[in-house]
Amino acid sequence: MKKSAKRVLIVDDETHMRTTLSDILGDEGFEVDTAADGLAAVSMCAHREYSVVLLDVRVPGIDGVETFRRIRRRHPGLRVVMMSAYGRDDLKQIALEEGAAAFLSKPLDIESVIDLIQDVHDAALLVVSADADIRHSVRAALRPQGYRVTASSSPHDALELAAQIHFDIILIDALLPEMNGLQLYLALRKLAPAAVVVMLSSSGTESERLAREAIRNTAYSLLYKPLDLAQLGGLLSRIASQRVSHAIKKPALN
Repeated sequence: MKKSAKRVLIVDDETHMRTTLSDILGDEGFEVDTAADGLAAVSMCAHREYSVVLLDVRVPGIDGVETFRRIRRRHPGLRVVMMSAYGRDDLKQIALEEGAAAFLSKPLDIESVIDLIQDVHDAALLVVSADADIRHSVRAALRPQGYRVTASSSPHDALELAAQIHFDIILIDALLPEMNGLQLYLALRKLAPAAVVVMLSSSGTESERLAREAIRNTAYSLLYKPLDLAQLGGLLSRIASQRVSHAIKKPALN
């Protein structure tokens, strides 16, 4: 079934790679252009609108990272997915920190590529907060984007859920009944060690101290209440790109 009419630019100096990936994405319903070097890619982006650019790190002319930077300067909202057949963790971190949608290793997982182009957030998310407004607003904001959102007001119920269901991301309010957010985080870490945990707290309170202590124990980040849903969305997009790229790196806290 045709999935989309999005236009994709593939930038790779390997003819076979360009042709094969172009054929696969064309069969999926995407409109596809290709470029063999970085300068051609920059020029094509200047003259045609693309939804996504799939960009190999090693391309002639200017390398993939410089190509990415030039494209992003002119088109800051354009989704760029970096690709590499080489284990370059340094380049991966640079690209992700500068705004790449993902950094994928070759050979590519085609389903991951298609999901990135479609901007599908097929992630299971657990929200634990005694604040009904937070639970409802997060669910209302994220479900239309494709997130599978489960909400709980009880830490004990959250632990039972985590014992039965795999969650990719967990939002924990530091202010909870029965046990505090730090205690819940430490208990959840044993049940779901691979989950990315984001703490929620009010600024300048005991709950912030608990949230920061959770972050010192490997929780990912902290968002302040009242919750900014746009900020949450940006953080989740960052987490999604890092998860796909296998490069989870906690953002610095102020």
